[in-house]
Amino acid sequence: MKKEMPIKDLEAEKARLACSLNLFKLAEAPGAPSFMADLDFGSVREILGGDDLPWGEEGLFPESAQLVLLLQNTEEGRRRLLEADIQLLNAALGKKADVTMEGPLGFKETAFPVSVQNSVIHCLRSGKYRESALGSAEIAALAELGGISREKAEMLASGVPILSTKQRERLLGICSRLRLAVEEAITQQIHAGSLTEQLVQSERTHSLGTLSGGVAHHFNNLLSVILGYSSYVLNREKLSKDASESLHKISEAAQRGRRLTEEILAFLGSEVEENVPCHIHDTVTSVLSLLESKTGASVRVETSLKAASDTVVAEPSAIRQIVFNLLTNAIDSMPGGGVLAVKTSNVSIQGDTGKQECLRLEVMDSGGVSTSKEGAVAAGEVRSLRGRMAMKLSSVYGMVGRLDGTVVVASEPGSATRVEVLLPTVKVGEAVVEERKARHRLLPSEIWVVDDDPIFREMCRQVLSDDGHSVQEAAGGREFMSLWRNAKRRADLIIMDFSMPEYNGLQLCQWLREEGAKVPVILVSGFAANQPDIKKALKLKKTHFLQKPFSFREMADTVTVALGETLIGE
Repeated sequence: MKKEMPIKDLEAEKARLACSLNLFKLAEAPGAPSFMADLDFGSVREILGGDDLPWGEEGLFPESAQLVLLLQNTEEGRRRLLEADIQLLNAALGKKADVTMEGPLGFKETAFPVSVQNSVIHCLRSGKYRESALGSAEIAALAELGGISREKAEMLASGVPILSTKQRERLLGICSRLRLAVEEAITQQIHAGSLTEQLVQSERTHSLGTLSGGVAHHFNNLLSVILGYSSYVLNREKLSKDASESLHKISEAAQRGRRLTEEILAFLGSEVEENVPCHIHDTVTSVLSLLESKTGASVRVETSLKAASDTVVAEPSAIRQIVFNLLTNAIDSMPGGGVLAVKTSNVSIQGDTGKQECLRLEVMDSGGVSTSKEGAVAAGEVRSLRGRMAMKLSSVYGMVGRLDGTVVVASEPGSATRVEVLLPTVKVGEAVVEERKARHRLLPSEIWVVDDDPIFREMCRQVLSDDGHSVQEAAGGREFMSLWRNAKRRADLIIMDFSMPEYNGLQLCQWLREEGAKVPVILVSGFAANQPDIKKALKLKKTHFLQKPFSFREMADTVTVALGETLIGE
């Protein structure tokens, strides 16, 4: 004879199952599905109508509640109710589909488990109902189990909800559709949470990019001072061998910093760019240089850049972003370390208009997300990591598509991932570089330096004054305009920082030309000369460009060229 389980154990088992089928209690449990972290529980409460099961445990039929309470008056009645509930909840968890069970006294109940991402996280219950009236024997059993008289049992039985076949089917259909709606709403909540996380990450990245641009500009000013003074002393002073070597090392370090800031500013680009010839090999090398700290010792980088033609016409920032996303995606997929291989080659693709020469860029990592003890990643971190990786690759698809290219991704769990990008190439003739010969030691001139950095202005004053020029300073656009309008002697040359808080270099150059001024202007900036607004400024007459940071010699030569052109009427 099978031993009956104690009532308290049955109650504990029902409570355990009820918790595992209650979304809010499940979310607090240690083994909760990871996707629940993305839920907005306030919105879910509104969808479900509270923390508990919709309509309460009694479901849609409160008329049955009195009978249920009566059955709990005796130990046998309570046991039979608990056993029926446990059987129903177990079936809902196991089948992950609507399930109907018959309990004591012929009462039926249907459970509608809410399944999201293949996990049952909640349950709707119809409540107890019958499909026919209680018979004489059932009324007698009700009186016995409830400990009441037959007359009272007959009176209660008359209020029991009885559903015809059509009513039952209609009721279960409504509940089933509600269950599907709840599943869809919760799925959308998870998706919204994931998008919010990506948006926050995107805004954080954008803020970091803006901050990086500001830091790079200020760093460029510091490098200009270091490079300017060190090259000034090297060119003007007789130094001991040790002092000369030390200054050369300082100058070399500043030049390395110069290359780094050039890469950062080039990567950040600008909001509006033109399509220009871009060299993929240069971009790959530049981005890998920026990512040296990210790869570290755990990721070995192997490059094989063998494409004979690597020139693609595009916005430079788009090419840098494609390469950056591909490389960081591969690095992020190897938290435990591995091998990052980058290859290029040329292929011919047959298209509608004939053969198209393309550059094939292949980026491969040595394996998927690590699950080893050494490179273990928590489940939440893996989910966040995969979300960021998917976001990076989706942006690559969009950017490559706009360039009439294609992307192919080959990946299997635990194996190497290979991303192949094909981009149409163009043949670009070698650019003719016009070399200007500096005219040394022109007559002393009136030179104005406009820059919001006082240290940079002081360095320019020192270098220019030593060449015999008179120097005036302005800390910004408004001060410069006032100085220009009120000066007894106006400048023969203006050296102007392109990026200043009030007015940028383009605006000030345009203002000068509107004032009828023909004075030459040297724009200085950490951005390259192909930045759109700088390009516009350089189209104005007598406008020159000097990229920060620069050496004393570069500055002196550019000043000589600008003043020399003025003197010979160019």
